[in-house]
Amino acid sequence: MQLHRDTRILIVGLGLLGGSYALALKKKGFRKVYGLARRQETVDYALEHGMIDAGSAEIDEELIAAADLIVFALYPTVLLKWVEQHGSLIRPGTVVTDVTGVKSCIIQPVCAALPRGAEFVSVHPMAGKEVGGIENADEKIFDGANYIVVPTEDNTEDAIRLCEDLGRELGFARISRLSP
Repeated sequence: MQLHRDTRILIVGLGLLGGSYALALKKKGFRKVYGLARRQETVDYALEHGMIDAGSAEIDEELIAAADLIVFALYPTVLLKWVEQHGSLIRPGTVVTDVTGVKSCIIQPVCAALPRGAEFVSVHPMAGKEVGGIENADEKIFDGANYIVVPTEDNTEDAIRLCEDLGRELGFARISRLSP
């Protein structure tokens, strides 16, 4: 799969990083950016500010099943719990990625919880701020930053390249591959 302006991208977790991903993608002309968040106020903020095209504070099976690319912008423990509870809703062929800095303890459990045919390629965007929340989202936090892709032997080259292309679209200056 190649990343293009009509790729259906679902961001799960619309805090600082998830909101910044959404904002950067919309500013780059991506037409199908969706979001899931815990609070409806967060979804409403993202919609009002043009960060997402649709979203929900509930588990939206249609948004999940329609996604070509899912970005988990969640804490590692929340990510693991989410995938264990709702990973079966992800359709085969979907590329799944994350933003967590912790890798070795999440890659295997996330891969195990995903349906056959969905592929998890972990990444670590080396960006952030001293404050959190969607109201502090800023696509410029990626400018000049490092973006580390953490593939496994089970990842396809196409899925790895898709995640690298995502990093380039977001504006990261240096993209590298490292082991967990």
